[in-house]
Amino acid sequence: MKIAVEGCMHGDLDGVYKTLQYIERQRGIKVDLLLCCGDFQAVRNERDLESLNVPRKYRAMNSFWKYFSGEEVAPVPTIFIGGNHEASNYLWELYYGGWAAPNIYFLGFAGVVKFGNIRIGGLSGIYNARHYRLGHYERPPYNEETIRSVYHVREYDVYKLMQVEEPIDIFLSHDWPLGITDYGNSKKLIQQKPFFEKEIFQRTLGNKAAAQLLGELKPAYWFSAHLHCQFAASVEHGEGGPVTNFLALDKCLPGRKFLQIVDIESEPGPHEILYDEEWLAITRKFHSAFPLTTKSADFGAVQLDTQECRQLVRSRLQERGARPFEFERTVPCHNPSQSSPNGSPALPRNPQTESLLQLLELPYLLDLTSESRDPISSPASMIYRGSLGADSEEIPIDDIDELEEHAEDNVETEDEYFMETRIFTLNHLIFLVFFLAHVVASSAQLSFGFYAASCPAAESIVRNTVRSASSSDPTIPGKLLRLLFHDCFVEGCDASVLIRGNGTEQNDPANTSLGGFSVIDSAKRVLELFCPGTVSCADIIALAARDAVELTGGPAVQIPTGRKDGRVSAASNVRPNIVDTSFTINEMIKLFSSKGLSLADLVALSGAHTIGAAHCSAFSDRFQADSKGKFTLIDSSLDKNYAEELMRRCPAGASPSITVNTDPETSLSFDNQYYRNLLLHKGLFQSDSVLVKDNRTREKVENFANDQDSFFASWAQSFLKLSVVEVKTGNAGEVRQSCSLING
Repeated sequence: MKIAVEGCMHGDLDGVYKTLQYIERQRGIKVDLLLCCGDFQAVRNERDLESLNVPRKYRAMNSFWKYFSGEEVAPVPTIFIGGNHEASNYLWELYYGGWAAPNIYFLGFAGVVKFGNIRIGGLSGIYNARHYRLGHYERPPYNEETIRSVYHVREYDVYKLMQVEEPIDIFLSHDWPLGITDYGNSKKLIQQKPFFEKEIFQRTLGNKAAAQLLGELKPAYWFSAHLHCQFAASVEHGEGGPVTNFLALDKCLPGRKFLQIVDIESEPGPHEILYDEEWLAITRKFHSAFPLTTKSADFGAVQLDTQECRQLVRSRLQERGARPFEFERTVPCHNPSQSSPNGSPALPRNPQTESLLQLLELPYLLDLTSESRDPISSPASMIYRGSLGADSEEIPIDDIDELEEHAEDNVETEDEYFMETRIFTLNHLIFLVFFLAHVVASSAQLSFGFYAASCPAAESIVRNTVRSASSSDPTIPGKLLRLLFHDCFVEGCDASVLIRGNGTEQNDPANTSLGGFSVIDSAKRVLELFCPGTVSCADIIALAARDAVELTGGPAVQIPTGRKDGRVSAASNVRPNIVDTSFTINEMIKLFSSKGLSLADLVALSGAHTIGAAHCSAFSDRFQADSKGKFTLIDSSLDKNYAEELMRRCPAGASPSITVNTDPETSLSFDNQYYRNLLLHKGLFQSDSVLVKDNRTREKVENFANDQDSFFASWAQSFLKLSVVEVKTGNAGEVRQSCSLING
């Protein structure tokens, strides 16, 4: 199933649907479903504009009214949630969810539906602590305060979602779950949106309630919008637990990353939007606690039994089917040739909502007058009044649109705003397709952010996989770093080292002790779920090694991606291309030079031995067994005390499984201790010790030993060169479906 995800719609349905249709034609695909993460702006007529919380000069009909009237029909089933710029009066009619227009379904203030066998849940609005525990006291017509508070998330709706026990595949929220930036590239986010830095540091960026739902529901995918930028993250729920792939998208403007197409495994179609049995049972059970004043919900008043509710819902759905009730218009539609409609009821009852409540044997409550509509009379509001003002929000970036208008876009004019939000030329469409395509047109070359459009979560998925594996096994970073060396030096950085089978690189004795394969495989499995056939195993190895260094205290290095996986893996190619631990300096220089690496790169990359471990056989040439089978030191360049410790750890006849840390001091930290060890004659391998003996390299060793910043700077440059050794791009390689097997 191909699902298109869109960030903030801002009422421009025409532009989004035309873009989708263009992509379908260009790529020869059919999108099954469109999901919108809020700010949909389902404005039916001029009266609805009065309930839309945007600056008055930006209030415009846009294009939803065409779909409401039937002039246009959504070309793909569409599901949306509410944000903080909505026609709130209309969404209140459909509080429980329903058709906002033919083929366009509102998920409700909170809700779960099915699309085929995919369960989709969502939470409308944004978080604000002042109103979270209050009831839904707002009714149209809204005043300056309630036009804002009406879209604030309420505990009642979150509590119902927390009761969901059956797996959720996709979840939508408008604002981001609080703390999600911990699981993605927050540094890059701050560079893009510097005014987020304070909120990230203070841990106020995001929705606390959404964070609770993320931890409880653990959906496979979570999509958000609100902050008008693209951001990807990957959250693993406990060691070895399920992973949630998070993606936030931008607002609908030319050149912005507001669309993403995701492939999700599903049952064969055709698919349609259906009521969810468990969710309707939850709705029925907690209806008696529905808070319609400033008072919070009284969950103690809930009397209905869960199983009885489930049985009633099941029987009702079996009788009439699970299709939602048909769309019906409740107000006059906008007519560009006529003046604004008059006399429409302020709070009409929507027949869909009435029919659903009748199905569940529940009373209609949405038009009950709140006993306290003015928040001035609520204790919670009294606490904040006077210090924040009517237009302020506890979270400063609540109105991200206004903030961007003034801080980033230098206050666009009204004409510019409408042009950008409503006009999509062919050039704009082509630009968007560039960001949506799985393969960048210029794939013959590597590039930074190669997967920014095709798989924006790629790097964060790899990073979190490495982090999780390393937390349970601290030797993982060293293994991943060694894996990259052994991959890139043989056949280039093409993941040939991962291919299994007789006669492959893994069969050579030099590679039998390699590790970290399971980490690469785990990352690949998640990536294939999120972005099938997109991210190469070669890129995963390079990114994993890069992240292993950073996670252990080393420098953060930006590397280009776009490598393709090789189709050749031969054991006979290993020995001529791998550094042996007994190599002389000249032998290493010759080998490094053949890979396009300099003498300076040789010294810097040898610093990889600051983490990791080695088997006893890797340095046994520095000792000799006497007639009694006891080792004696024959390499006078080795510190005697260190040598004694090595012989104690690795006596003659020691088990092949015994390992020794390559850095005897700080083996779990990527630092410059390795070079200090060399100056103390504590290099584990002979190939380490020669770096101190040779005048061509000793000065660099001393520099790195005395200046860690200098080492880190050199490492970053040399690692970048290593990661692109003899890479394959374009048709020279492939993207394997499984890292251990060549395609086909």
